[in-house]
Amino acid sequence: MTTTTTNQMAPTTAIAAAPTTATTALADLLTACGSQWAPLARGEAQWDDSQNECMVDLIDYFADEPDGLQNFDSSDWVNLCECYTYDLIKRYNTQTKDVKALFDQYCDAIGATSALEALEGYTVEDPDDMATAMVNCAMTYGAQMLASDLWPDR
Repeated sequence: MTTTTTNQMAPTTAIAAAPTTATTALADLLTACGSQWAPLARGEAQWDDSQNECMVDLIDYFADEPDGLQNFDSSDWVNLCECYTYDLIKRYNTQTKDVKALFDQYCDAIGATSALEALEGYTVEDPDDMATAMVNCAMTYGAQMLASDLWPDR
């Protein structure tokens, strides 16, 4: 005895979902909002004052999941992305100029008149402690700048 079954499916209409930031490239979002970081995100060869390897790393890190940048409203670089001290020290040693540039912008943004004032609340017992704290503040601030460009009303 042979049984034959036929799988008949009812016709369906595809409904296109509105694109969300989670499925849209960070470069496209930064371009759409007119961010100063858009050329950097698009990988354009023309570099200017926005050239910063730390920002390149942030853009690369969140290229496919830009919504992750919103987490920097409640957390920081160390807790979200780079939790090992040796990675922070390596970043500081290889990107010192760029870390300091972002850190200086962070200091200006919070109204700090010195690095020590900006690092109030951090335990700084040796130069490595200061370097890791500066990287954390700089990278967190960079991520917050990207998020502010994407979601100015957040």
